[in-house]
Amino acid sequence: MRTSENNPQDWLFLAEERLRAADALFSHEGSTLSGVELLQESIERFLKAFLVSRGWPLRKVHDLAFLLDECVAREPRFEVFQDLAESLTEQFWAQHYPGGDLTVRRVGSKHRPG
Repeated sequence: MRTSENNPQDWLFLAEERLRAADALFSHEGSTLSGVELLQESIERFLKAFLVSRGWPLRKVHDLAFLLDECVAREPRFEVFQDLAESLTEQFWAQHYPGGDLTVRRVGSKHRPG
């Protein structure tokens, strides 16, 4: 299957695939560092699907807060997700490269891996 970065449906396909993987991992192991990355990547792709569908020229960026700001500029109702976007981006970068705080956060609680 050939995909296009200009096709919102392709972004949705990739987002849903990562979300299914994140859900499966969470069901089996609970909150994990890999789950954080899968969830961040899924949300990133959902936001890019929305933006691309609105004619946004693709930027290869992983910052959910930035992407959400771009979405809010086009649809203010996205603003309710600002805290989630900032928190998940912070957790993504912390586990993506050594040197970050590897505390995996759940809504309303904290869990330390291992």
